[in-house]
Amino acid sequence: MSITAYGSYARQLETLVTDVAAGHWRRVADDVTHALNGQASGELRRIVSRADRRATGSFFTTGGVRQSYEELLSRNGASERTPVIWDPTCGAGDLLLAGTAQFRLGATPAETLTLWNRRVRGHDLHDPFVSVTRMRLVLALLERHRAVGSDAPLMEHRWRTAFPRVQVGDGLQALREVSDARGFAGRLLLNPPYGTDAAPPGCTWSTGRTSLAATFTAQATAAMASGGRLFAVLPDVLRSGSRYRTWRDWIAERMELEEIHPHGLFDNYTDVDVFLLSARRRTRGHSGPVAWWPSSALASDRVIGDHFRVGVGPVVDNRDPHDGPVVPYLTAKELPGQGETGLPQRKRRFGGRLLDPPFVVIRRTSRPGQGAKGGARGTGVLIQGDRPVAVDNHLIVAEPLTGGVARCRELLEVLDGPKVVHWLDERIRCRHLTVTVVRSLPWG
Repeated sequence: MSITAYGSYARQLETLVTDVAAGHWRRVADDVTHALNGQASGELRRIVSRADRRATGSFFTTGGVRQSYEELLSRNGASERTPVIWDPTCGAGDLLLAGTAQFRLGATPAETLTLWNRRVRGHDLHDPFVSVTRMRLVLALLERHRAVGSDAPLMEHRWRTAFPRVQVGDGLQALREVSDARGFAGRLLLNPPYGTDAAPPGCTWSTGRTSLAATFTAQATAAMASGGRLFAVLPDVLRSGSRYRTWRDWIAERMELEEIHPHGLFDNYTDVDVFLLSARRRTRGHSGPVAWWPSSALASDRVIGDHFRVGVGPVVDNRDPHDGPVVPYLTAKELPGQGETGLPQRKRRFGGRLLDPPFVVIRRTSRPGQGAKGGARGTGVLIQGDRPVAVDNHLIVAEPLTGGVARCRELLEVLDGPKVVHWLDERIRCRHLTVTVVRSLPWG
């Protein structure tokens, strides 16, 4: 089903707001709690197919990640006066709900609505999402008044026209328009789409297909006036992936990075690790190095790259022609979970670069805390033999600069240590280990 079908949930919320605005709390109090805490995301999964959710980047910020986001807002701006908040990809409004949770109340719901209407801004491409966001914001406002004992009826014409600045529109284009004007000086709340698209024209930090989350964050940065604040939920590949090093430098030149907090999986239904970012638009230029990782995951004085040449296996099996000599061909599938092994039984014609044993291989694909076939994340396998080997590009190869087999066995001990797993999980939570990360692993 398409996103249009989500309109049925928007109409359900309108019925709920009708009851609550009239003061009929006794029969609907639990319904309001559900509507403000995860129901919108659950209904999206029920009504809209996974294919359509993925195609539109529709994954709402709920559960543990929303709680962490609310704590991030509280830690990095609770002392500010009530700001203007803007979510250019608002979805069902979870980030706006987190933002308004710190807003002050007026004497009555009607007075609060007048105050909040001027301070809440949002965009989304899909009309049902915008309708759900506006109804949930009204419910949150009424629920807070009820909690403090200042509830009063809210006239229907008021709640039906509430939050007029939350509207259907292209948030990325809206950010471009703001960056061409004076800039946005409030709090910009962001959980952008996580898909990929062509890098925008004039982009200096990427080429070809690139992360939409990176594009949105860069455009949000450009849209911010001096002193403006950014609070974002972003895929961990932007924090830890080698490809986005230039993007990180570009962001750090313009933003003072206040907090970078690895969170873990986005939710139980989305196999993407994320981190939370709090940043302020600089009033002056870049002031020095920025730590995108916890101090426990920074490079040590002695690292694996001091003792090994680290690279990716040269064979791209679905692209490289089957020509040249027939040689042993090492792939992740036939590799044991850990330990030592001889030459692979599988063979392939390959005319490219071959590797001479002994060397250690590490699977590139992994998830935090887990390895393959019983091994820990980052565990290596020592390859021995008397013939050159073709190695698949799903493996990272560590060739000893000196020391041969003995040095390779030292590396296996280092990789099997519990500190390496912890270091990797702090340093990179995306699904592919990188050559840069493996080179930087502490030695000893």
